[in-house]
Amino acid sequence: MSGLFADFDDDDLDTLADTAAAPKGKAAEIAPEEVIITPRNNPDLHDHAAAEAQLLADFNAGRMPHAIVISGPAGVGKATLAYRLARFILSQKEDAGGLFGDAAPATSLFIPPQSEVFHRVASGGHADLLVVERVFDEKKGKFKKEIAVESARSVAGFLRKTAAEGGWRVVIIDGGEDLNPHGQNALLKILEEPPAKVVLIMTTSHPGFLLPTIRSRCRMIALNPLADTTMQTMLQEAIPGLSVQEKAILLRIGNGSIGRALSFHQSGGPDIYKALLAVAQDLPKLDMLRVHELAEKLGRGTTDEAWALIEEIMAGWCDHIARAEARQQSPADILPGDSAVFSQWQAEMPPGHFLATGERIRQLFSAVNNFNLDKRQAVISAFMLLQNPDYQAIAV
Repeated sequence: MSGLFADFDDDDLDTLADTAAAPKGKAAEIAPEEVIITPRNNPDLHDHAAAEAQLLADFNAGRMPHAIVISGPAGVGKATLAYRLARFILSQKEDAGGLFGDAAPATSLFIPPQSEVFHRVASGGHADLLVVERVFDEKKGKFKKEIAVESARSVAGFLRKTAAEGGWRVVIIDGGEDLNPHGQNALLKILEEPPAKVVLIMTTSHPGFLLPTIRSRCRMIALNPLADTTMQTMLQEAIPGLSVQEKAILLRIGNGSIGRALSFHQSGGPDIYKALLAVAQDLPKLDMLRVHELAEKLGRGTTDEAWALIEEIMAGWCDHIARAEARQQSPADILPGDSAVFSQWQAEMPPGHFLATGERIRQLFSAVNNFNLDKRQAVISAFMLLQNPDYQAIAV
C-alpha cells in the first residue's frame, strides 16, 4: 500500500477493521454486548466480492487449491476473508450436495453466525481448524515479533491426524511475513506433498517476504484497499461524531485501510503528527528548546503504537517528499495544509536529502527498539537527521 504509513504495522489492525465492519445487529448475534469483533467472529466482508467469487468458483468446480496466500495492505480484511473461507470449507459435508452431490452449488462463502460451525470457529474449538500466529508475550505486554518455529512445525503434526469430522481440514497462518526462514521451510515440506482435503490459508501484508518456492506452490489472492465510500461508512460506524475534517484526515492516513485509520486515531496520531510538524516546520532551522521539550514529552510513557507512529510520521515525511522529487512534482498534503511546509523543506534541502534521511531515521528507531535505548534521545536525533542526514545519531 502506498502512502505515508505504508510500512506501519500494528498487531490489532485487523481487529480494529473488524470492529468497524460489524453492524451492531450482527455483532449482537455473535456474542454478548461487550464482544470484541475479530476476524474469527466477523460475519461481514467488505469490498472483496471478486476474491470471494474466485474462491467459491474454485470450490464448486472441485479445484480448491491446497494452499492460498491472501495478500494486501494491513487492516483491509485479509484475516476476515481467511476465516470466512475456513468456516465455509469446514461446513461442507460429502452428503450435502454441491461439489459432492446434486444440490445447487453454493453462491456465497457466508455462514450464518447462529450456525454451529461459526460458533466453534469463533471460540477456537473446531478440531479440524489449526490457527498459527504470533503469540502474546505476557511479560512484555505485546506480541512476539515472529511466529515461533514450533508453531510452524505443529502444522505437520496436525495434518498427520485423521480429520475429526471426516471432512476437510483447514490451517490458517495469520501473518506469513512473521515466519522466519526455518518456519517457512517447515511449511514448504508440507506444500511439496499436500494431504488430500486440506486447505492451508496464509495471510500476509508482505508477500515478498515469503520464499519464492512457497509463493509458487500457492494460489495468490490479492486484496485491494477499501473504497473511500466504504471507509467513510465504517469510520462513521466506528467513531460516531467525527467532523468532516477529522474524517478527511483519517481517510487520507488510512489510504484504504480501515484498520490503519482507526489505529492512527486511537493512538493519538493527529495530535502526535501536529506536534512533530510544529517543531519541524521551519527546517533547516530548529528551535532546540522546543525539540527537547517535545522529546521529553514523547519519550516518557509512550505506548508501542504511538512510538511506532512517531517513526512512521517522521520517516514518512521523507518518503513522501522523496517520491515527489523523483516525479518532479510538488509534495501533496498529508494532513490538510502541510504541503506548503513540505515544499519549503524541498526548496531548502539538497537533492537526495530526504531519501537518505528516511532510511537513517528507520535505522535509528530500529536500534532503539532492538536494544531498548533512550527514546527521548532518539526523538532529538530524528530531528537532527531531518536537518542533516550525516548527523551521527546515537540514542543512548
